[in-house]
Amino acid sequence: MTILKLSQQSKTALLISRHLMPLFISAVVAGLSSIGMFVLMFYPAQNRFNQVTSDVQSAQQVLNQTRVAQQTQEIISTTWMALSNYREFMDLSLDIAELAKQNHVTIPGMGYDFKPLSHKLSAKGTLEFEAHGDYEAIRKFIYKLEKRWPYLFIEKLSVEGSKKRNGVLFKMTVSTFLKEFPQHLKKSKV
Repeated sequence: MTILKLSQQSKTALLISRHLMPLFISAVVAGLSSIGMFVLMFYPAQNRFNQVTSDVQSAQQVLNQTRVAQQTQEIISTTWMALSNYREFMDLSLDIAELAKQNHVTIPGMGYDFKPLSHKLSAKGTLEFEAHGDYEAIRKFIYKLEKRWPYLFIEKLSVEGSKKRNGVLFKMTVSTFLKEFPQHLKKSKV
């Protein structure tokens, strides 16, 4: 109808409309093809972007886990190097006795024991002894014992008044982990 109205108005308008109609149709086709191309390119690109984002996040998680594992491995390696073997553990009893003497504490004797652990990678060494002395001296001794050997743990500690001497009697059980289990040694007194 609009073409009829234009043709009735002037021949120039009809001529222009004939030439503009193909241009209008090609503009509509170009617009539709642009929309089609956008849809055909955008959604696959969006899916690829989401996949790449997911892959990057997974890679970052793996990287963080790897870093934590490396730090843990370094800590374990440092701790493992700090642990003593059973020969050094035997010398530890002499060092503890010397520390006690320096703090005016008497240790009449020590017993030791080695126990294998369930994972078979290391062993547990235990020292049992009594310490006689003034309460203040024993308190200093225990403080220095824990400070000097950070991998030596006090498992049991009991105290009672000493009847033979002035002061107190501490019964202590200390232990540490060892790098190896001595196969030929059994429980004995030092």
